[in-house]
Amino acid sequence: MSTPLIIGLMLGVVLALLALPVLLVVSRLVLRMMVGPLEDRIAAHHGPDEILMKDLTANSFGRESAGVWQVRGNGALVLTAECLHFFMFLPRRELRVPLDAITELTFTRSHLGKATIFDLLKVRFNSEGKSDSIAWYLADPATWKRRIEELGAGAARDRRQ
Repeated sequence: MSTPLIIGLMLGVVLALLALPVLLVVSRLVLRMMVGPLEDRIAAHHGPDEILMKDLTANSFGRESAGVWQVRGNGALVLTAECLHFFMFLPRRELRVPLDAITELTFTRSHLGKATIFDLLKVRFNSEGKSDSIAWYLADPATWKRRIEELGAGAARDRRQ
């Protein structure tokens, strides 16, 4: 390997290492800026006593019925005794999944062509007579799955019947 190539590779590594902290700081600032508006949107729909769980840093990997070209993104996921309610930050969208419409709760590491090394909570549900699904990256997907099942959705509901 030539000396200029080695120097170029070393410079690239140094720049990448310097850029990483900047990217982390910027991403944390953006997430903090999202918290207030998301909390306001949640409060407009759900009282504090209704909310069983919430994650203000949920990342949607998309709704199966919308296909692979849809806009996916960050937002807040809220669990109530009746539904899962996702508030996407941008574009400003919402998805409400009634717990009694959920047919399956699983973990996956990919959804609609997008993959990650982390477990995603995949929720399969019926909507307008058709099966659909959505997957979210959450801080603690196992706790979300367990709590939703405790409320009678997905696999827990199937076991009772």
